[in-house]
Amino acid sequence: MSSLAQSFLRANRSQMLNEGTAKAPITFVICGAGGAGKGSIVEELMKSDPALWLSRSWTTRPRREGESENAYVFVSPSEFQDRVNRNGFYEWAQFFEHRYGTPIPEVPFGSDLVLEIDVQGAVQVIEREPKAVVILVLPPSREEQKKRMRIRGDRTTDISKRLAKSDAEEKIGKKLADLIVVNVNLAEAVSEVSLLITEMRRLRKT
Repeated sequence: MSSLAQSFLRANRSQMLNEGTAKAPITFVICGAGGAGKGSIVEELMKSDPALWLSRSWTTRPRREGESENAYVFVSPSEFQDRVNRNGFYEWAQFFEHRYGTPIPEVPFGSDLVLEIDVQGAVQVIEREPKAVVILVLPPSREEQKKRMRIRGDRTTDISKRLAKSDAEEKIGKKLADLIVVNVNLAEAVSEVSLLITEMRRLRKT
């Protein structure tokens, strides 16, 4: 591991993976505060690793100007609530005035699952799936985090609220994480995560 990341593999990780079957998908939870860059890391991983399958999150917030329509599944509050009522989410949370949720996925055979969520969501996933591998993405600084959120079009009020929550989120995330990546350079951060994915797949086969 380079100086950009520290490995915090839970002591029973190898044993937990070996308790499953050799073909069982591994769930990789990539989490972090807004502006950490987790979305950029996931985007690059999906380009380079055809054996990864991304479960797109649902949200009730409107699409930002210039934002890809594939960034989320954009739904109305009533559609979101209907899925909640049917117990159709892995996890969901209210973030300010909007809701975000990760639908219960049907992972294609031979693929491993990627979830890109916030720390609160990661806590809920681990409660349901203790074998999930958690990767916490951190920004290099609060100033850089603020800059990234501004560039992607977040409102000033939302940026302030997200920054205010970041310290608490990161404290919780560090307790969950199998890997902590400080996202200074995107290519290096992606490499760190890819190495962990490779190692987890190796452990599954042993």
